[in-house]
Amino acid sequence: MGFLENVYFGNSLSHYFLAIAIILLSIIVGKIAYWIFKNIFHVITKKTETKLDDVIAEALENPVVFFIFYLGFNYAYRMLYFSARAEAVFKNISFILLVINIAWVVINIIDGLIKEYFVRIAEKTKSELDNQLLPVIRTMVKVIIIIIAAISVLDNMGFDIASLLAGLGIGGLAFALAAQDTLKNFFGGVAVFADKPFKVGDRIKLDDVRDGFVKEIGVRSTKIETFDGTYIIVPNGMIANSILENVSKEKSRRIKMILDVEYGTSTSKLEKGMNIVKDIIKKNKKVSDNSFVTFDSFGDSSLKIQIIYWITDLENILQIKNDINIEIKKRFEKEKIAFAFPSSTIYLRK
Repeated sequence: MGFLENVYFGNSLSHYFLAIAIILLSIIVGKIAYWIFKNIFHVITKKTETKLDDVIAEALENPVVFFIFYLGFNYAYRMLYFSARAEAVFKNISFILLVINIAWVVINIIDGLIKEYFVRIAEKTKSELDNQLLPVIRTMVKVIIIIIAAISVLDNMGFDIASLLAGLGIGGLAFALAAQDTLKNFFGGVAVFADKPFKVGDRIKLDDVRDGFVKEIGVRSTKIETFDGTYIIVPNGMIANSILENVSKEKSRRIKMILDVEYGTSTSKLEKGMNIVKDIIKKNKKVSDNSFVTFDSFGDSSLKIQIIYWITDLENILQIKNDINIEIKKRFEKEKIAFAFPSSTIYLRK
């Protein structure tokens, strides 16, 4: 026993061994607690109807081992004598371990709630936006908690948090100015996620210039396939500030056209031609009943018949337009109603 009573740095070897034994014991107890959580507590929570206890059990599974180790470490170092400086170091280490443990538990619980509830809700929705933004939200939550934990540790160690935050504010402002386009696109992506103006597969028009099918929606940008088969990458900030038309949401496609007939066409034939057009549109089952066929104006070289109708079969718009136009031409030829072409009459004065 004399050897164990030798004193080093103010503590006997027996006290050092006892402190180490307490830490090792805390690790063993932690492993036992982990086994209890894994094989007993989890089995009990799975039998309940609510999923909240499953989330909490899974969130505490690993942190509880760390917490028991923290208790052992905290108790062990307090058994020993240290100088004021060494005591402060161990207190800071103990506080850091506690903050890490709390942050770990909070992150696990929030992440578990997001996976258990929000991810499942997102999977049931038709939109792909929430599926793509949820991982970003989960990461942001973790980063915020880690930042709060780091600030708590620095404050406990005696750092001037106010000055530090002021410095971070200036640096953050410089960063925000440098990355304003990235931030604008990110928040544009959040706006797209919130409003859900389109989903993958929809055909959209941006400012009547960009027209195509949505192939991929990211946090920063959206990929659109044009009718030429090319891909354009549109920043989400631009989408948020653009006039957007979701063509896939339309129930019918409006078709507006002008028929030019010769000036020599009689009024009866003109009316006959208008009735022919009305009859063709009315008999087409893939066109809505409401249509407008009117004698619109006297053009420079023709009489203009304006035609407006709506196609309800959106999958075959081009074919339906073709069928209607072909039928109009056949019927006009049969009735000898001639189409006009740009022309001019020149009068010579003698």
